[in-house]
Amino acid sequence: MGVLSHALDYDDLLWPMIGHPSVTLLPAVFALGEMYGISGKKALEAFILGFEVDNLIGMATAEFHYHKGWHVTSTVGPLGVAAAGARILGLDHDRTCTVLGLAASHACGLRSNFGTMTKPLHAGNAASGGVAAVLLAAGGFTASKSILEDGSGFANVFCGKGQHKLKETGFGRRAEWAVVAPGRQTKKYPSCGGTHTAIDGMLAICRENDLQAGSIKKVECLVNEAVPNVLIYPRPKTGLEGKFSLQYCLAAAVLDGAAGLKQFTDEMVLREDVREMLPRIDMVARPTKIIRETTVKVETVDGNTIEKTVLDPKGSPENPLSYEEILEKFNMCVEDVLSRDKIEKVIEYVSNLEKLDNISILIESLLP
Repeated sequence: MGVLSHALDYDDLLWPMIGHPSVTLLPAVFALGEMYGISGKKALEAFILGFEVDNLIGMATAEFHYHKGWHVTSTVGPLGVAAAGARILGLDHDRTCTVLGLAASHACGLRSNFGTMTKPLHAGNAASGGVAAVLLAAGGFTASKSILEDGSGFANVFCGKGQHKLKETGFGRRAEWAVVAPGRQTKKYPSCGGTHTAIDGMLAICRENDLQAGSIKKVECLVNEAVPNVLIYPRPKTGLEGKFSLQYCLAAAVLDGAAGLKQFTDEMVLREDVREMLPRIDMVARPTKIIRETTVKVETVDGNTIEKTVLDPKGSPENPLSYEEILEKFNMCVEDVLSRDKIEKVIEYVSNLEKLDNISILIESLLP
């Protein structure tokens, strides 16, 4: 389930983590929850606790080891799963520290695999590794109980000696839950989160100016200087590579007026009109105050210049999807897999999750 949940890159984002919390947490909570017959309320508690751990460890380490080439979903991810699992099993403080020690040895995943099938495998490995850590610790397995801060522990090894913010972040009681603020971004498009503000900007320019591909001479997309290190396929050859191609995402936005599931297939990426348009789209890196800030500049064939800056993509906490839009996204993802009756049941169960006596009924409703 962890691999499947990340396969389309149509999940969520937690920016302090620079990763995708739900693709590791939810599969693990479902697996352990079904095994132990937990209630919906307990499932929520476990998920939120894991989310908070993802956020805290992400705040302290993600900025540093992401830019070294690590995929944070699969490095921090097992630790969040470990915390969630410890909550489900009711492990004490000492045993929970052991779970984290075990989980840290499942941390792995390299960004060089972005745009391939291995990227979603990272999420599956993280969920699986975290669950294994929980079950091993519950059975008496041992591990370091100071894995985050040890000289050869998680922070120093993944970030570099002293190149982290463990002390500055602090791990005491916090004034606000991370699941509330900063909150999570629910992806509107099934592509890398680094493409979303650009897609929003391009769609808005085309919509507001009734612009067609033939009217565009050149597109210049100004992005944060970290973005080109992630969007690494200027001329993608597959649908998976297209998810990490700013050029393709903008071409699809112009040509199709959309960047949905149908756009990210091999056939759509390789079509002739896309090949013709890609050379007209440039990505330009520059410093920005926030990593998501993007400016799209379009030069038309008649000499006009149209510009749009987007700070907060649709789906972010600052610019959230409506409940109706979330339902629409869910329906689009499952309509070819589940019957209408099952879809309605899933929506009902999720909407009343805290009232379920056993989450197995929800899990069963998700089976085709």
